Amino acid sequence: MSLAQLLRPSLIRLDLPAKSKDDLIRQAVSILEAEGLLGSSEAVTAALLEREKVMSTGIGGGVAIPHAQCPGAQELAVCFVRVSEDLAFDSLDGKPVRLVFVIVGPEERGGFIRILARISRLLYTGDLQKALLAAQSPEEIVGIIREEEEKLRI
Repeated sequence: MSLAQLLRPSLIRLDLPAKSKDDLIRQAVSILEAEGLLGSSEAVTAALLEREKVMSTGIGGGVAIPHAQCPGAQELAVCFVRVSEDLAFDSLDGKPVRLVFVIVGPEERGGFIRILARISRLLYTGDLQKALLAAQSPEEIVGIIREEEEKLRI
């Protein structure tokens, strides 16, 4: 399954105000919950926050990929958030984030690791970050990601 297939416009928020890393995670879980993708938003929130305690998912370059597998997630799901202002995220490079992909899935492996790896690969050149920062709509975000995924297939 591709990232563009998982990431529909209703799971994307542009210029979301977030006060903290925890606030952003809670808002992202609310987006997933509103789409009926979670059995327990509390369990998913707890799993994501616990994962952040182990090691920040701020991978650098202004990007974070909070992720967790737990029974509260009914299926593999991805939410994308572009925050309205730089957000401290304890990133590996010490810089704030603006682009956040939140990945949740049930405990059985499925496509969880593949989607995490795909996002990392798509972000490798830095071109995707620039395009995502400039995008004007959720539909444009999905289109940008679809185009980048097509380049990977060449």
